[in-house]
Amino acid sequence: MEDNIIIRNIKVLVVDDNMVNVMVLSAILERYGIEPDTAGSGTEAVERALNVPYDVILMDYLMPGMDGVETARQIMDASEGRHNPKIIGVSATVDEEVTKLFTDAGADCVIKKPLRIEDFEMKLKQYGFIKGERAADNSVEEECAGSAGFLSLVEGLDYDKGIALMAGSLDNYMKVLNVSVKNISEHYNKLDEIRNTEQLETMSMHFHSLKGIFLNIAANRLAGYSQKMEISAKEYQRMYIISQIKEYMETVKEFYHQLEIACDYYNKKNISSKTVTRMEETEFIKNLNKLKESIDNYEYIEITDLLEKMIAGGSEEYTGKLQEMYDAIQNFQYDEALDILNTMY
Repeated sequence: MEDNIIIRNIKVLVVDDNMVNVMVLSAILERYGIEPDTAGSGTEAVERALNVPYDVILMDYLMPGMDGVETARQIMDASEGRHNPKIIGVSATVDEEVTKLFTDAGADCVIKKPLRIEDFEMKLKQYGFIKGERAADNSVEEECAGSAGFLSLVEGLDYDKGIALMAGSLDNYMKVLNVSVKNISEHYNKLDEIRNTEQLETMSMHFHSLKGIFLNIAANRLAGYSQKMEISAKEYQRMYIISQIKEYMETVKEFYHQLEIACDYYNKKNISSKTVTRMEETEFIKNLNKLKESIDNYEYIEITDLLEKMIAGGSEEYTGKLQEMYDAIQNFQYDEALDILNTMY
């Protein structure tokens, strides 16, 4: 944003166990020229915060193992006043109870998920990290939304809002949707395995994860449906779950099917429309080094961008291994991708 000036380079950590949430938050940060570090668990976040003096930490509330509140408490206790980061809790539910839990743990505030760029910008201004006003320019968003008409085939997807959540980038929104297809499928299959059991606590976890995914991609009706199922499972309303689970699963399955078709269409169209530029060997090696750094930092968008460029423009000798890496990253198998990369040096 040209009219918003970053007063100084700030270090930001995004903490969330869900890759879709990480991608959405990272896209917002990138709009300010910030390349955040990420952590997929509370334990990893504490470890990173001990080694890096972060200015801002965006902290998810509900995570397996150590939740965001306890993570914030441990980070603040470990800092011992040397360098206290601004911790912003991020939660789908922001009420007095959640806010008090976070602030008692040392966090500064809680912002509702999915994070709106206006809310984050307000906090950056409050903390003194940016100054100036953002120019109102919707031309990029309008252009992207105009080229996203194929997404209207996905019933219940507010793609205009989804693109806006990704700072107006259709390309980044489609990356989130591609990851969401995989995540929805995984949670659907796990729910399907236990739908006729008494495992309501486990069901609640999957409903919660699906709610978060649907919120981040602007599928609000399904997000609301998932929230009702989550609350019912938490309160052990077994008869309600039994009466609704079939309809819920069918609704999710149909949405998933439509979304998968839309993603396949975009991916094929996007690949065929790209101009192939052959890479020189020195550039290819340079990109290999960038790739290693991006994999070490779990930077999904940067990794996929680099791999697509290298597959299209690199030597045919490496195409097979690059494609194997791409497939591994699509399944979030970063260690496997790194192992393949190490054989290419």
